[in-house]
Amino acid sequence: MITRKKFLTLGTLGVISFFFPTYLFSNSKSISGSLDVNTLLKNARNFRKQGENNQAKEIYQQIISQYPNEIRAYDGMRKTLLSQKKKEWEVILMFKGALLLNPNNVALKQRLYREYFNAALGNKKIKKVINFNGRLLSEVRQKYETFVQNHPNNSNIQKQFAKISRLMEWNADTQNSNNNTALKTYKKTQHKNFKKRFNDIPLSQLETKLNTLLSKPLSKDRKQHIRELHNVVIRKYRKDKNNITALNKALSYYNTVDKNDPLILKYIRDLTKLQKNFDTLITIETQNHTQKNSFWSALALLDAHLKKTEDQNIPVPFQLNSLIQFLEDNIDNPDKKFEFNTRKIKLDILRNQPEAAKDKIMTICKSMFGVSNTHSIDRMNVLIAKYYAKKGDAEGKNRVLSIASNPQSYAENTDPLIQSIALMNQNRASVKSVHIQNLQKLISKL
Repeated sequence: MITRKKFLTLGTLGVISFFFPTYLFSNSKSISGSLDVNTLLKNARNFRKQGENNQAKEIYQQIISQYPNEIRAYDGMRKTLLSQKKKEWEVILMFKGALLLNPNNVALKQRLYREYFNAALGNKKIKKVINFNGRLLSEVRQKYETFVQNHPNNSNIQKQFAKISRLMEWNADTQNSNNNTALKTYKKTQHKNFKKRFNDIPLSQLETKLNTLLSKPLSKDRKQHIRELHNVVIRKYRKDKNNITALNKALSYYNTVDKNDPLILKYIRDLTKLQKNFDTLITIETQNHTQKNSFWSALALLDAHLKKTEDQNIPVPFQLNSLIQFLEDNIDNPDKKFEFNTRKIKLDILRNQPEAAKDKIMTICKSMFGVSNTHSIDRMNVLIAKYYAKKGDAEGKNRVLSIASNPQSYAENTDPLIQSIALMNQNRASVKSVHIQNLQKLISKL
């Protein structure tokens, strides 16, 4: 068993030989002559992105053995190690070993103390292994204070020192973060600032950033940045009322980056409906349903067809029969049944079959007696208003809002449909007046 004393005695040689074997053993595999460092770093990065960690580490070791001050190789080795679980201690050992070979390298010192900083703020296991007597964050602060004194023009070091000082003042390393008001306020502010960091950047610059990212090979990390920039650019175009360009951006992301992104799919749905570009919407929903083949993807595709049919006043496509059958075959819970039944009512209305729609409305209303969910009830209220509008009954359409506002007044009405509507609305939640206002807006558009 290796004791702490033995570990310290063997530490220098062991750490160096573990990470940089070519430095100690002349017979080890190495690269003769001068290295093309940039090419090797690119090759190592590609291996790392592909999960080939051993090949990546070999290349980083080769670079470090000939250029022990090449900080990019250490950074690459760090990323390679941290792509695996529980490798934080090995990262610390790597920087400690590197400093034994390069004791005056400030960049390596910074990186070692950055790992100490991370351990002090959260990784209790690594903090215990470091076995530092005293407050580790205080030691990190002292080291950074020295860095600042020796490099007064280095703004990055100054920012890091200021951050460490604040965290020291707020006892971020000793007090539970859930009870640390100052730390929570700081994190909240930082999060808000992070979300707003693109607000003042012109669209042209954002487009340039986005195109630069898109020109590079796609990776997991880069994909996150591409998604974020697409999101920002699309929102800015929408804010400028340039909805055509916003839709094109969303379609570009969907077709070239990720067809499974729910946010981008929502943008496409919203923008195509806004522009009444139903053919594009149907194309996208068809692709989405082909890929997912679920009840919800089929429902979205059906909705796209129904919106086109309603907007353009054209017959319901015959090919929807197979889609309707698919939906019916995949109903396995009450929510899906409700969604399907509301679409059946829409179909009856679009097919000019008001009596069939009325029968279904009465059936669903009766099944919803006692329900208090405003969203579901108002879904039906709008459908019922649409049914009256289809019949040319403006009074009936407007009456729906009155029933929703005061169902008790219609509970004993002699018209079975009106009575059913009233009983469905009997327990409708009415705490928020905005719900009635929204219902009024929807009905007024019919």
